[in-house]
Amino acid sequence: MVPDVDPNVCEKTPGAVRAALRRRPDWLRAFEQEWPSTATDFDLPALTDVVDKWFPLARACATPGYLDDVEHTVRRMTEGNTEGMVFWDAEGRAYDAENNPVDAQRCE
Repeated sequence: MVPDVDPNVCEKTPGAVRAALRRRPDWLRAFEQEWPSTATDFDLPALTDVVDKWFPLARACATPGYLDDVEHTVRRMTEGNTEGMVFWDAEGRAYDAENNPVDAQRCE
């Protein structure tokens, strides 16, 4: 089970976001391309928008075990190994990978 992202694990500053994104070099590269190009215009609202955009990803990177669990789940699904996984629809009903209803009480 994937843990929740810790909302307090990372400060909402450019330096903290940059440090957290080191966990995902591809995200870090994208942030580092976006930040300087915005900073050269000295547009504070645009800079705030860049930090706001990347902050949720930085928190995901900084939460211990979160990305490892997500990446493991994605690998399992890519390989077709969905045994024991529970999926939820928009109304909160639980289903297995074959779209069979699952008793949600068993999943909590």
